[in-house]
Amino acid sequence: MSNIRTIIRRDLGAYFTSPIGYIFIIVFLAISVGLYITSFFTFPVADMRSYFGNLPLMMCIFIPAITMRVWAEERKENTWEMLLTFPMRAWELVIGKFLATLTFFAITLACTFTVPLMLMVLGNPDNGAVFGGYLGTLLLGAFFLSIGIFVSGFCRDQIVAFVVSLLVCFTIFLLGTNFIAAYIDSYAPGVGATLSSLVGMVEHYNTFTRGVLEFVDVVYFVVWTVMFLFLNIMYIEQRNRPGARAAYASAVVLCFGIGLAFNWLVADTSFMRVDMTEDDSYTVSPATKTILSQLESPAQVKLYISSREEMPTALSTLERDITDKLEELKFVAPNKIEFTAVYMRAANALASQDEMLGAEDEEKKEGESSDAEKLEKRMLKKGVQPFMVQAMQNDEISQKPVYSSIGVGYRDAKEEIIQPVMPETLQELEYRLVNTIFKMSRKEPATVALVAPKEAVNIPPQMRALYAQMGQPVPESEDPYEYCQRILEQEKYKVERVELTQQSPLPEKYDTLVVINPREFNERQKWEISRAIASGKNVVIAVQEYEWDYKVTPEGNVNLTKREQNPNVDDLLTAYGLGVSKDILMDTNKVPLTVRSGNPLEQLMGGGTTLNLPMHMLINNSTMNPGAPMTSRLSSVFYLWGTALELNNDELAKHGLKAETIMSTTDRAWTVPADKKLTNEDIAGGPGKSYPLMAQVTGQFPDAFKDKPRPAWPPAQPQPGMPPTPPEPETGEAPALTPAPGKLVLLGCSQMFNKNFIQGSNLELFLNCVDNLTLGDDIVSVRGRKPIDRAIDKPSDGQRAFWKFMNYAAVNILVASIGIGTWAARKQSRNAYTMSYQSQNNG
Repeated sequence: MSNIRTIIRRDLGAYFTSPIGYIFIIVFLAISVGLYITSFFTFPVADMRSYFGNLPLMMCIFIPAITMRVWAEERKENTWEMLLTFPMRAWELVIGKFLATLTFFAITLACTFTVPLMLMVLGNPDNGAVFGGYLGTLLLGAFFLSIGIFVSGFCRDQIVAFVVSLLVCFTIFLLGTNFIAAYIDSYAPGVGATLSSLVGMVEHYNTFTRGVLEFVDVVYFVVWTVMFLFLNIMYIEQRNRPGARAAYASAVVLCFGIGLAFNWLVADTSFMRVDMTEDDSYTVSPATKTILSQLESPAQVKLYISSREEMPTALSTLERDITDKLEELKFVAPNKIEFTAVYMRAANALASQDEMLGAEDEEKKEGESSDAEKLEKRMLKKGVQPFMVQAMQNDEISQKPVYSSIGVGYRDAKEEIIQPVMPETLQELEYRLVNTIFKMSRKEPATVALVAPKEAVNIPPQMRALYAQMGQPVPESEDPYEYCQRILEQEKYKVERVELTQQSPLPEKYDTLVVINPREFNERQKWEISRAIASGKNVVIAVQEYEWDYKVTPEGNVNLTKREQNPNVDDLLTAYGLGVSKDILMDTNKVPLTVRSGNPLEQLMGGGTTLNLPMHMLINNSTMNPGAPMTSRLSSVFYLWGTALELNNDELAKHGLKAETIMSTTDRAWTVPADKKLTNEDIAGGPGKSYPLMAQVTGQFPDAFKDKPRPAWPPAQPQPGMPPTPPEPETGEAPALTPAPGKLVLLGCSQMFNKNFIQGSNLELFLNCVDNLTLGDDIVSVRGRKPIDRAIDKPSDGQRAFWKFMNYAAVNILVASIGIGTWAARKQSRNAYTMSYQSQNNG
C-alpha cells in the first residue's frame, strides 16, 4: 500500500503543480454549473436531475483530458522504463494512477457543492436523489477513467490518447441513447436495442439520478472498471514477453466477451434495490399493501401488449418495466393479484376495424378470421385499442400502432381497461391500478353530490339565428365546473349534480358533498348543508369572494374591476368558528396571466397582454402541510383571486372541533381592505405575513339551525317572460337529525377548480379532497407515490444575485486563488533554494 500511496501523491500532485489541473476544474465548473444556473431562476425547482442529465456528455470530453497524460506523458518524457524499474508491481502502478485520477475527479465534482447548498437554502430538495446522482456520477467517472488509462497505455502522444478515449466514451454513451438505438434499428431491426442493452450506460446511470440504488447498475460500473484496469495491468506486465501480443489480444477478446455476457445476463433483472428518495417514491406504498390485503378474492390483471419485436426501440423494455411493477405488487400482497400477459398484433386490430366498418357479412368474415384476429376483434369491443407512437425507419420518423393496456377484473364486475401504459406514465401505474381495484371491490359505487353554479350566456340574435339554421339548440348557460364532474366520473364516482333547490335537492344517499363557488345562498340551502355536516357527511366547500375583470386599453393600460360573488355563507361558517376573509389577498410568489382583448387579430394570433399581479398566487409545496395526505405530494397550486381563511380557535375548541391548516401563503403575503380601491402602492406590497388558505376541520359539528324552524324554499327562478312559480308546500316536520362526527374541508378559492385552471396540481388537489373524504387516506397516499416537483418560492433579487455570484464566480475565484497561491509558494521555495545554493557555493 505504501507504493500505491507514493504513486497517488506523485500523480495527484502533478495536476496541481501545473496550471492544467486548476484550468480543468474552472472550465468544468463554468460549463456544468453555468448551464444549470442559466435556466434555474426562470422557474426554480429544488431538483438536480437536469444537472446530472448533462454530465455524461460533458464527461465524455473532460475525462479523456484527465487521463490522456497518465501513461502517454511517461513515454514522452522517457520516464516509462525508469518507472517500471522501481520496486513496484504493475498492479500497484495502475491502481495508484487510477486512484490519483479518481481523487482529482472527485475533488472537481466536490467543487459543485454550491448547487445542492443553494437548493437546500432556497427550497427542499430530495437529498437521497442528490446523493444518488453524485454517486452515479462518481461511478461513471471511474468507468470512463479506467477506459482513458487503458487507452493511454497504448499511446505515446497525449492528443492521440485524448481523441481515442473520447471516441470510445462517446460510443458507449451514444449507444445507450434511444435515438441512436432507434436509428440503428431502422436499418438493422433489433441490433440497436441489443447494443443499447449490452454496451450502453445511459439507463444504468439514470437509475442513480432518480435516487434509486440498483445492485445491477453498481455491478455494471464496477465490473467494467475493474476489467479495463485488469487489461491495463496485464499489458504492462507482458509488454516485452515473447508472444505477449497474441496472448494479450486473446485476453482482451475474452474479457470483452465476459463483460458483454454479464450485461446480457443482468439486462432484464432487478434485485437488491434501495430506494434512497426521502419519501420512498419508487417503493410500493404501505397503503397499497393495506388496500390489496383487504380484498376478499384476488383481482385478475391482464397486460395487453405488443411483442418486443413489434415495439419501437424506445419501448423495447416497456413490457419488462410493467411486469416488474406488477410483480412488486404481487410480492407485497400475496395471492391478491393474478397476472397474465396477452400479446396482441396491431395489424390484426386495424384489419378488424376495417371489417367492422365495411363488412357486409360479419358472420362470414368471423369464420374466415384466424384465432389471433378474433382475439384483437374481441378486445376492440371491450375497449382495448392500439395507439400510435413514433418510430424511426430509414432516416424517417413514422407512426406505428402498438398495444400497451391493462385490463382489471374483480369477481363478476365488468373488466376495466387502463390505457395507454407508457414509460412516462409508469410512475402513476400503481395508483391507477390500485384505485381501479379498490373501487371495483366496493359493493356500491361511491356517490358525490356536486353543487356548482352555471353561468348564464348572452347569445346575440345573429348567433341565435345561426344556431337555428344549423338545427342546434341555443345554449342558455355555460358550465365553468363541468370538468369537475367529468373527472369524478372518470374516477368511477357516481356524481349527482344538483342545484340545491326544491326542484334539484340533495340525493337521499351520498358519501360526500362538494360545494364549489356558492352564490347568494339562501337560508334553506344553508340549512341543508348544516344538517349534512352535523349528521356526519363529509363536505368540501370552496368559497370565492370576488373575481377580477381585466380590460386592456388601446394605450396598453389595464383597468381592474372587482366582481363580488356574494357567497352568503358567513353565518353558517361562523357557527363552527370558521370564516373566509373578504380582504384582497396578495403574495410575492405569483405567476403571470395573459389577458386578451376582443381584437379578432389578437385572438387569431394568440397574442395578449401579460399581467403578473400578486393576486395570481402560486402556492408551493414548501407552504403545504407535509403531514396532510391531500397536499403532501403536490408541487404547486394556482390560487387565483382567492382570499384567506379565518380560524377562531376558541370557538372551534368550544365545539370540540379540531382544525388543521392544509395550505398557507408565504410569509411575504399581505392584504388590502375589501372596500379600498387598489393603487400601485397596494399592488407593490406591504408588511408580509402568512395566511391560511385551506383547512380541514374534524369532529362533531353543531347544528347551526338548532332550535330554529326549517326555512322554506324560496320561489324558483322564473323563465324569461313568465311569472314566478311559488314553492311547493312541505308537509310534516323535518326528519330528526342523528348527530355523527364528520369532516369539512374549507378553501378560500374556487376559481382554481374552474375548467380553465383545473389542471396539473389543481386537478390533483380536487381529487385528493374528494378521495380523502370519501375513500380515506390510503387511496390518496397511493396517488402521491411519485416524485414531487419541488418548486421553490420566487427568490428575491438579492438572493438571485448572491447565488449567481456563488455559482458563477465564487468557487472559480477560490480555485484560481489556490492555484496562484500554490504557484507563488513554489516560486518562493525555488528562489530560496537557489539563493541558498548560491550562498553555499560563494562561501
